[in-house]
Amino acid sequence: MKIAVVGTGYVGLVTGTCFAEMGATVTCVDIDQHKIDGLEKGVLPIYEPGLESLVLKNHQQGRLQFTTSLADAMKGSNIYFIAVGTPPGEDGSADLQYVLGVAREIGQHMTDYCVVIDKSTVPVGTADKVRAIIEEELKNRGVSIGFDVVSNPEFLKEGAAIDDFMYPDRIVIGSDSERASKIMRDLYAPFNRNHERTVIMGVRDAEMTKYTANSMLATKISFMNEIARLCDAMGVDVENVRRGIGSDSRIGFSFIYPGAGYGGSCFPKDVKALIHMAEQHDI
Repeated sequence: MKIAVVGTGYVGLVTGTCFAEMGATVTCVDIDQHKIDGLEKGVLPIYEPGLESLVLKNHQQGRLQFTTSLADAMKGSNIYFIAVGTPPGEDGSADLQYVLGVAREIGQHMTDYCVVIDKSTVPVGTADKVRAIIEEELKNRGVSIGFDVVSNPEFLKEGAAIDDFMYPDRIVIGSDSERASKIMRDLYAPFNRNHERTVIMGVRDAEMTKYTANSMLATKISFMNEIARLCDAMGVDVENVRRGIGSDSRIGFSFIYPGAGYGGSCFPKDVKALIHMAEQHDI
């Protein structure tokens, strides 16, 4: 199976490398020539435990390639992952210019049926925009080529991304097409050997799932910090409270350790984007 992954940042490079490790032929694409030159020499643009050795191994064995040309990467492949950045705007909305730019280029170069996969974290309705742009480009070319757009959000923790990808809790696939769903199941088959982890749902459902998951985790962190402040004011040992509530199976121990507030590259951005989506719908 041959795939193209657009974007060699945190999500794109981990995704492409892990698929290559499981036997796929992967071409990672980036417009930054400096990044591509570095990757060709084994110099990674990010640090993630275990990633460098996998990149070097799969590149040397020919399963992982790097290029600045999406058109070249698309040759012989019908699976295209969009894994570019979606930085927050001033109002908290996700900036989709890079995602939609990739979609436009796919529409300009595709020659046969393909599955276009949103791996980037994108607001509900983005798949519809990606589809519309590809259709627009096909119309400009005067051709009719079938394609499907799928949402496949990532759930990778920094510092544990390789394990999270190789041994996922769940694989969320948002698809409105049986043909695309089968291709995605085949693609992820190596990650489902022990038990079925794939959850198939609608495209918009999958887009919302990512924001909901991250916002729920951010909420748990914030809530426990508020409880810790209250405990400090009332002479209560919050560690005992944490153990007392964590033993409830409905709550669990994950993300209820008082300490620093939530941060990183995803939680603040995704919470703001969820709030922005709610405001757009008067919720």
